[in-house]
Parts: sequence; C-alpha cells; structure tokens
Amino acid sequence: MLDKLLLAGILKIHSTAGAKRRQIQAIASEILGASKRSIFATQRKDAKKSAVEIKQAVELIAKGKLLIKERARLDNEGIWKSALEEYAEAALYHNAMTGKPISWLKEIPKEETDAYIGALSDLSGELTRSIVLLATERDMKEVKRLSGLVRDIVAFLLDLDLTGNLRQKFDQAKQNLRKVEEICFDLSLKSR
Repeated sequence: MLDKLLLAGILKIHSTAGAKRRQIQAIASEILGASKRSIFATQRKDAKKSAVEIKQAVELIAKGKLLIKERARLDNEGIWKSALEEYAEAALYHNAMTGKPISWLKEIPKEETDAYIGALSDLSGELTRSIVLLATERDMKEVKRLSGLVRDIVAFLLDLDLTGNLRQKFDQAKQNLRKVEEICFDLSLKSR
C-alpha cells in the first residue's frame, strides 16, 4: 500500500523544484540577453550603454543567487552556467576596451573556473573583432595593446589541460591569435 503522505510530499517537492528551475532559467535567459547587448554596445564603442547592460546582468545574477540559496541544485543548471560565462565575457570585454583590469568578477565565484576559462577564450574573439576595426582606422596603439591581450590569453590557456567544450573554445582562441598576428604583420608591411 502506497503512503499518501509520501506521494503528496513527492508531488509538492517536485512541483516546487520545477517552478524554481523555470525561474532560474528565465533569469539566466535575461542575463544572457543583457550580456549580449553589453558586448554589442562595447563593439560599437558605447561604453555607457555597455555599463548599463552589465549593471542589469549584475542585478539579475544577485536575484538568481537568492534562488540558488533556496535550492542549491539550481547552481548546476546548464543555462545558469552559460549565463555566468556570457556575463564574464561581457564584463571582461567591457573592462578591456575601457582600460580597466581583466580580473576576478565579484559576481562570479573564483571556484567557477570553467566560466572564466570560457569567457577568456571567447574574449579573444571579441578582441580580435575590435582589432580588425581598429586596424581599418589605423589605430596602431590600440591594435598593439589588444593584440598583447589576445597573446596573453592564449599563452595562459596553453598552460591548462583543457578537454571537451573548453578545449574547443581554446582552439578558437588560437585561431583568433593567428588572425591577430596576420593583421599585425600586414600593418607592419604597410607602415614601411
């Protein structure tokens, strides 16, 4: 004979967990959107708009962390992890383009190294896009500065034993570095 209290308890816990999972997914989706808008604004050299989007993402991360406090398992939701990585990419890109340090983000725990590694790998692509635009404007000082950042990112990632998705991201970062080196080489020939 099935205990009705057991069944009622399972149903209640399962329903609550499902509702909270949908909430964290919605919040993560909003973080992804704000982060992507920040990246796009940074690409267009609109630091003010980028900062507004980053601030919105920070507020959403805080909201998501409150849900995770209620149900720790939500921290392992794939879309939440993706949102943290996208936010890290946006914030680090914003910092790179506004001359701020590329360092730890208080919104993302240091233990979330996969988010940082993925963000740094993807950051190399955003920096490469910026280098292409700066090269067309002949802004050699910024091209050189950002090229150094891409080089430093790839050099750091080279020391890690990456596998799976992070390895693919690292391979893309190496391709970005190759493109940056070609741009710098072409610019050096044209400046002679």
